[in-house]
Amino acid sequence: AVNFDIKNAQGDMSTLNSIAAELKTADYDLIVPIVTPATQAVVNAGVEAPVVFISVTDPVGAGVMSDMAAPDKNATGTSNVVPVDEIFTLAQTLTPDIQTVGILYCSGETNAVLTAEKAKAYLDTTDLSYEEVTVASSNEVQQAAQSLAERVDAIYIPIDSTVQSAMPQVVEAANAAGIPVYGSDPVMVQSGALACVSVSNTQLGERSAEMAFDILQGKAVAEVPAEAMTSFQYVCSAAAAETLGIALPEDGSVTVID
Repeated sequence: AVNFDIKNAQGDMSTLNSIAAELKTADYDLIVPIVTPATQAVVNAGVEAPVVFISVTDPVGAGVMSDMAAPDKNATGTSNVVPVDEIFTLAQTLTPDIQTVGILYCSGETNAVLTAEKAKAYLDTTDLSYEEVTVASSNEVQQAAQSLAERVDAIYIPIDSTVQSAMPQVVEAANAAGIPVYGSDPVMVQSGALACVSVSNTQLGERSAEMAFDILQGKAVAEVPAEAMTSFQYVCSAAAAETLGIALPEDGSVTVID
């Protein structure tokens, strides 16, 4: 039998750091942080138990290892490559009239900053322009989204735990302006975004679980390379499409959720 303790910081960084500090001295066989901020907190706290993370956008850039092939900080796991080219191609298919994209993200999340930079670099190669607004906490999201929605034709949310926790406010502001929200995770679509292109969370979890099993069986963390998952899923919201009067493809190219 396996016992699990689940700890959730609810998007609050001070709570996250407190949890990480507790984990440092707790008696666990394995720590499994999900996404970048939690993984950084656990690695920076120097927990003694092996760490297998799920869904860290750029493990090397986030400082949780020096080399994907040779984990050196007692942490390994899965990376979710963010296909910004594919989400904006989908955006131009679903909403061909968009000209300006608003990028909304938390300036304190490494994964969000890296994804936003990737998005801007891609948009620079297209006919689309962009405006960006950053927030420091989820408390700032509603006002930021309202401000942005008045100036752009669509809003894009990178991989970002802070903004994701306040997605209903983003969607409310976008709906009021009659514009779509494009996300980077199916959870965002479940919270009202129109669409996302992402690695399957199930795939990320399953591969990290396989790594965790190997480590619990005695394999050293340093001998379990981190892996970038690159099999993408296209997910759209039927409810968001109906609200915005957008026709979704019926050719099976996207997964439609209610």
